Amino acid sequence: MKRLNVAMIGAGRMGQAHARVLAGLWHCRVVWVVDAAEARASAVAADLGAKAGVRLEEALQDASVDAVIITTPTPTHAEVVEAAARAGKAIFVEKPIAESLEAGRRVVQAIEKHGVPCQVGFQRRYDPAYQRARALIEQGALGRLEGIRLVGRDPHPPSLEFLKSSGGLLVDMGIHDLDSARFLLGEVLEVSAIGGTLAEPGLREYGLFDTAVATLRFENGAVGTLEVALRTAYGYDIRCEVLGEKGRIHIEYDRKPQLTLYDAQGGHFERPRNFEQRFAEAYRAELEAFAQNLQTGQPLQPDAREAWYSLRLALAAQQALETGRTVQVAALGSLE
Repeated sequence: MKRLNVAMIGAGRMGQAHARVLAGLWHCRVVWVVDAAEARASAVAADLGAKAGVRLEEALQDASVDAVIITTPTPTHAEVVEAAARAGKAIFVEKPIAESLEAGRRVVQAIEKHGVPCQVGFQRRYDPAYQRARALIEQGALGRLEGIRLVGRDPHPPSLEFLKSSGGLLVDMGIHDLDSARFLLGEVLEVSAIGGTLAEPGLREYGLFDTAVATLRFENGAVGTLEVALRTAYGYDIRCEVLGEKGRIHIEYDRKPQLTLYDAQGGHFERPRNFEQRFAEAYRAELEAFAQNLQTGQPLQPDAREAWYSLRLALAAQQALETGRTVQVAALGSLE
């Protein structure tokens, strides 16, 4: 099985995280690193033995490139994905697939028009705990599904410049939890939300939130909550609890490693500090699946269509947060 020649489009924090994973995968060889910041592209490329550039066209015109890994800022996703689709390259793009539903529709249309495979980076679908939870649910271990509770809290807020262009708390950060909700329980009928600026009061003047709670009503009758925040004093906090008539599933990675030191001051343990620590196995698994499925001709998951519906839910939740009104998710439109 030949190795996949990959062009990395974007060499920021997420791009660098994927580069570290790709460096350890025999399935892939990074041959290009493209970033608007030339020094950053060169630094990442040097570590991988790849070419560096600042122009997307250089990498897309290279006939040896089989696939692209896109980790550029969210507002650029649609443009870069469409260009890669026209060039006939297989695509892995970080979430969300686009910054708006209309741009997302264009992306889906371009991917389907040019017949290129596309996978979107919702890495929790590749985390062993979430995969096991879904398998148990499908096997009927919980019986009728009744509810879900999701928690997502980052250790500290990103820069103001990032937040101003991120699409909002429930789009940029909450979309991972909302995609997990769809992955485990199915489609959401309606969403409501409240929020505040508790960690960074200065965000208020920009209409931004650093804390939010959303309530979800699913098409199957289940209800759920999502708590999102941009600051904790104790580390990265990701939790998921699914309730059913026969019991519950609880997902929480609380300790790294699974060790507690007890002394005169009590018990002490280290928590995951960031997404790379918590989901290291999932990030590797999703890129490994991307490469292997391309090589064997298997479908990529989640694909562009699936990602569009998670974006729709996230935008509905953000709209609910900003307006204080309950939003019917389907009212935002469909792909058909």
